[in-house]
Amino acid sequence: MRWLRAGPRYNLYFNPKEVKALIVTCGGLVPGINVVIRELVMTLHYNYGVEEIYAAKFGFKGIYDEEWIKLKPDEVKTIHHHGGTYIGTSRGGFDVK
Repeated sequence: MRWLRAGPRYNLYFNPKEVKALIVTCGGLVPGINVVIRELVMTLHYNYGVEEIYAAKFGFKGIYDEEWIKLKPDEVKTIHHHGGTYIGTSRGGFDVK
């Protein structure tokens, strides 16, 4: 059996300087979600060089209402010590049409 090493890839399809990432959480609150948000921001920024990382406040509702906040490593470096979710979450809030 052979395992692939995790982490940044040597060949990337997109230019990280041109990428704009949006993090969306949907459904109910889940333990460890702040850790996931933090690590996404840290990995995108430090490992890949993505400079524009955003979060949609309160799930899909934040996409439609355009409630986006810019996430920076300095702002999220300690969110894993807090309960709840840093960016909020919701069930529903989207229009299928």
